[in-house]
Amino acid sequence: MTAQKKQPVPVVGDDGLTTVSSRTGSISVTCTAAGLPVKMTIAAASARRKPESLAREILALCRLAGTAAGVRTRGDLGGQGLDDDTLGLLGLPSRRDLVAAEAAADAFSGRGRR
Repeated sequence: MTAQKKQPVPVVGDDGLTTVSSRTGSISVTCTAAGLPVKMTIAAASARRKPESLAREILALCRLAGTAAGVRTRGDLGGQGLDDDTLGLLGLPSRRDLVAAEAAADAFSGRGRR
């Protein structure tokens, strides 16, 4: 029987950068709130994948990191009293967007995200 790996929440640091990893842990990206990568680690086994497949997963993880940062910002602003209508006008992602980004990252990894 194989133990299931937990699915950690993307980590948003004090510097505003967000780090997410594939479920297997073989790919990890740290991105700005806009989803632009500033740091990346790729295990040797993942580096041997087809370039197109690897690129799609990295992009999905970057989108996930940017979405997670946006959801956190939305929560912070909501906590400061901004109403949902105003938050909607800002174009910040919702929890539903985060779930969709997680599903996309899982779909590209084949085995899921960590």
